[in-house]
Amino acid sequence: MVHQSMSSCLKKIAISILCTLLIFPLLHAGYYKWVDEQGSVNFTDNYHNIPEQYRDEVSQSKHGGAKEVKTPSDDTPQRVVVHFNSEGNVILVNAILNWKLPVIFHMDTGATSTMITRQDALDLGINPDDKPKQRGYVADGSVVEFPITRLSSISVGDAEVNNVEVAIGNMRLLGMNFLNAFQVNIDAENGQLVLERKNLEKESESPVVREEKDYAISEIENQIEQMEIAIKAKENIIKQIESDIKYREEKKAKAESILKGVRDRMRFEDSDISSDSSKKRKIEKIEDHISQLDRHIEIKKSQIEMNQKQIDQLREGINQYNRRIDALR
Repeated sequence: MVHQSMSSCLKKIAISILCTLLIFPLLHAGYYKWVDEQGSVNFTDNYHNIPEQYRDEVSQSKHGGAKEVKTPSDDTPQRVVVHFNSEGNVILVNAILNWKLPVIFHMDTGATSTMITRQDALDLGINPDDKPKQRGYVADGSVVEFPITRLSSISVGDAEVNNVEVAIGNMRLLGMNFLNAFQVNIDAENGQLVLERKNLEKESESPVVREEKDYAISEIENQIEQMEIAIKAKENIIKQIESDIKYREEKKAKAESILKGVRDRMRFEDSDISSDSSKKRKIEKIEDHISQLDRHIEIKKSQIEMNQKQIDQLREGINQYNRRIDALR
């Protein structure tokens, strides 16, 4: 296993959007945190940016650090292996937010916080404008604010962490407030992320988390119902196609029987040039008709195969959804 920190890798990404450039350093491990007289939470990665009256508050902090991560879900296995993709030196992992929204995160073991996009928040029914904002100072003295919210669940493969605080910005970043729940090992050669669950104290499930789980189950069940309707529709299409194939095969058999009869008559009848030409044209016409039937039958068989593959995919999707429901219950 190769242990890698992706902090330096992400810094190499050419992100042209100014806001991203400002927020990105703020989320890394070396920052200070304090609360001002108005109750606003402030961050900076430069100790000299902290107003003097607040410096005592952060003097005992190890650069702010990350809050203790919430415990992994009870359904998370002790060891989870996740296959990842990469763009250059950047690790990309598939994740699911609140049991329903699939996303792709940049993974960074140097980032203290996890970030989702504004669109992700909206898709989850979260209005970023209604959320409290945190203010931060970066090295060039710039100030940035971004909304903060909590997600009931972030899942990477079978590894799930509940009640995770996330920033809302313009990129997706999987930070240490998720990864701290696990011993993280990166097998770059095989493209595998190994997450071994730490022995953290378990927390009881809150009513809010249970409510969101029940809501997610309801949505998944609705999707399953739609997929089952789609399967029935495709099964009916297959039956119609099979009926059409049977009809065309009967016509083909009849045409082949007629063709055999015409050929037999030509073989045993006396040869006559005009009669012979007429029979040849008839044979060619029947053969062309049989070829058309063959092509039609092959097309229809391909349609059956395509619909059957779609049915198999839908059934596999239903199985995955049912497994997700079992994990939520």
